[in-house]
Amino acid sequence: MVLLKRLPPKGKNVLVIGTTSELNFLDSVGVQDAFSVTYNVPTLKTEDAKKVLEQLKVFSEEDIDTAAEALNDMPIKKMYMVLEMAAQGEEGGEAEAVYSGKQTISISHFHECLQDAVRY
Repeated sequence: MVLLKRLPPKGKNVLVIGTTSELNFLDSVGVQDAFSVTYNVPTLKTEDAKKVLEQLKVFSEEDIDTAAEALNDMPIKKMYMVLEMAAQGEEGGEAEAVYSGKQTISISHFHECLQDAVRY
C-alpha cells in the first residue's frame, strides 16, 4: 500500500490496475482512495459470453450455446479462470492444444470445472 501512495521517480509513470469483487473491503482498509478511477464491469450475459467463446474458439460449434448459457451472469474474470481450468483437460497439460485449435474443451469437463469454481 505504501508503494501505491508514493510518487514514481521523476520522468517515470506508474499504472496500477486492480480488480476486485470486494470494493467495500478495499474501502475499509483505505486502498480504494489510492485509485483515481473505479469502473464497474457488469457480469456477462449469455449473448456476451457466446461472443467471447466464439472468438476464443475453444469449444466445438455445437457446445458454444450450452457453455454460454452456463456462463450467464458470471464475471468475465471468473469465466477466464473456468476456461483455463477446463482447457487444462482432465489429465492436465492440454491447454496448448486447445488454444492452438488442435483440440476443443469437452463440455462435460467444462461443467465440472464450472461446478468447482462456483463453489468457491
